[in-house]
Amino acid sequence: MTRPAVLLAVLLSAGVAVAAPVPKALKKNAPEWMPLTAGSKWEYVSTDDNTVTTDTREITAADDKDGKTTATQRTINLTQEFRRDETGVAVVKTSNRGETKPRYVVKHAMKEGDTWENDLGGYTEVRTVGKVEKITLPAGQYDAIPVKFQYVQNGAAFQSGTVWYADGVGLVRIDTEGGGSEVLKAFTPGKK
Repeated sequence: MTRPAVLLAVLLSAGVAVAAPVPKALKKNAPEWMPLTAGSKWEYVSTDDNTVTTDTREITAADDKDGKTTATQRTINLTQEFRRDETGVAVVKTSNRGETKPRYVVKHAMKEGDTWENDLGGYTEVRTVGKVEKITLPAGQYDAIPVKFQYVQNGAAFQSGTVWYADGVGLVRIDTEGGGSEVLKAFTPGKK
């Protein structure tokens, strides 16, 4: 092999090695579908039966320990505790139910077609991820990933809908079949 041919072969093989993709779950800048930073605040506008109301949610406390983050989120009438672990972000406690089995609302490396189930004690929640889409809301335009949910008890579905999450913002929209909708009006990120 001539010297230029060897150099070309080395450059091509180096280019292939550099171009090899890194799995999404291992990237430092992987999407953050649900920020759990203290001070993060969301304001939503809800429409249900021709009634329009506003709701504010805020992360009032967050703690990182042993590779897991726990955060407390308060709304007008509910306090929830979330946990981020190696799987995703789960609700682990609510003020009206106490501690519960982890209910994963998002997974870290979720992609179109992914499905998972949450055992909610007496019924099951099935979540299915759709394709990222551009949506326009009062708070602006976002590339958001839809996650369809369906509650099932004794083999029969009794409620369903879709929630959308935007990278770095979190929950931006909720549509409940046969019910109302909730859309993001404003978002204030917390300080890390």
